[in-house]
Amino acid sequence: MRARLGPAALAFGLGLAHASAFAPLSQWTWALAVLAALFALLRTRAARGATPLAQGGLAFAFGLGWFGAGLAWLYVSMHDYGGMPAPMAAAAVVLFAAYLSLYPAAAAWLAARACSGRGPIVHALGLAGAMTLAELARGTVFTGFPWLAVGYAQLDGPLDRLAPLAGVFGVGAAAAAGAGLAAVAAVGGTRDAARTRGLAAGLAAAIVLAPLAVPRDAWTRPEGPPLDVRLVQGNVAQDMKFRPERTVVAMQDYAERFEAGRATLTVLPETAWTLPWDRTPAPIAERILEHVARGHAIAIGLPAFVAPAGGGEPALANSVLLLRPDPAGTPAPRYDKRHLVPFGEFVPPGFRWFVRMMEIPLGDFARGDAHQPPFEVGGQRVAFNVCYEDLFGDELRASLGGERGATVLANVSNIAWFGRSHALPQHLAIARMRTLETGRPMLRATNTGVTAAIDADGRVLARLPDHVASSLDVRVQGRTGLTPFARAGDAIAWIGALALVAACALTSRAGRSGRTR
Repeated sequence: MRARLGPAALAFGLGLAHASAFAPLSQWTWALAVLAALFALLRTRAARGATPLAQGGLAFAFGLGWFGAGLAWLYVSMHDYGGMPAPMAAAAVVLFAAYLSLYPAAAAWLAARACSGRGPIVHALGLAGAMTLAELARGTVFTGFPWLAVGYAQLDGPLDRLAPLAGVFGVGAAAAAGAGLAAVAAVGGTRDAARTRGLAAGLAAAIVLAPLAVPRDAWTRPEGPPLDVRLVQGNVAQDMKFRPERTVVAMQDYAERFEAGRATLTVLPETAWTLPWDRTPAPIAERILEHVARGHAIAIGLPAFVAPAGGGEPALANSVLLLRPDPAGTPAPRYDKRHLVPFGEFVPPGFRWFVRMMEIPLGDFARGDAHQPPFEVGGQRVAFNVCYEDLFGDELRASLGGERGATVLANVSNIAWFGRSHALPQHLAIARMRTLETGRPMLRATNTGVTAAIDADGRVLARLPDHVASSLDVRVQGRTGLTPFARAGDAIAWIGALALVAACALTSRAGRSGRTR
């Protein structure tokens, strides 16, 4: 029994180590080393006769450590703020981690099946392709949850230069390929000739270092005048946020911070207003509109009523409303969130019982249109996204194309649901990856953090300390032009991953066919 549990325990420990490579520690070399150790473990067990199913089991154990530790902050939202009993909240985190672990497990199983009987280099590349397919599927199935995708651990390393070409999944594919080849070079057995190990080492080094030749700003260029922006962080405690008496106090605080600024655009967080704009107390609304009339626009995260496309009663959307000095009678532009969060913003079929266990207000939202024009402010075109929508880079591309495509991205979030956890720095890393993919700067206005401005090269220009009420005044330069990722999206990663797995399978079949002649 001990012998059988040993490899699984090692795989689980490697998963814990992999989780530590992401933000806030952000160690890209450590991430590669851990992946190489996982691939070495899979290769060693395969050499000892482990079946594809057994190799999938090891990858499942790796995933439990990876997602269990990396997403432990989900417990905070369900128990501390949602009111779910502690055992049930802990069990929910474990079950969700187990579900996500099915994807790396399927990748290891697929690579073992498709690459059976082939050499170590072919198997390493096939495994990298299978893992990338699993990551892409994880970002798609059941509306997708690609948080902690392998590529995010490569920020600030050479491989992040591939983001404008193939996105975070392309970065992850390169990381997996480099790590797999490094494993071949490091732990080759007696059957592996020195030449094979040397070739693997050379290929691994080339994959990791060659992206340094990719320029940062080859596809986009500055557009329009720099935009002066004020980003406001309200720091409203989640357990107080939806209390009626606190709602008005928050509105007053936000109005004061808006009036005190001179920025062309002020951005407030997601649900800074917990009521639709037309329910704003008249004195507060008048103060805001007077400052708007002086030439200062304000974007407010709030719930807004939208009419269903097929008719029926209006429903609430999680929205961003832009108030700007337009001519009288001109409707205020609005963005309605389109990629909703399961359980928090819509209830999946069959899970109403689960949601009833938590005290989450505003639990059912209407879905925004897929194509919504950017807001035009101060000579720039600002495309908003709400909360974890910035996790889906392929969807953000819709705002970039055409003559009036976005020059600046902006995210409004309220992740006070996750307290002082590592969800905050992980979300900042996600936003940084989006800037690299799109070649656009990103503004972030959050309730508790991380409120920041990020340039088109993924650098954090300025940020506020977490969990303080404050304002951040920044100047950002919009950009135009399309990166290869902005043109093709995740299609590049899909094609590359499928090609690796197919090549592995075809060479494996050819080898078996040759041996039977």
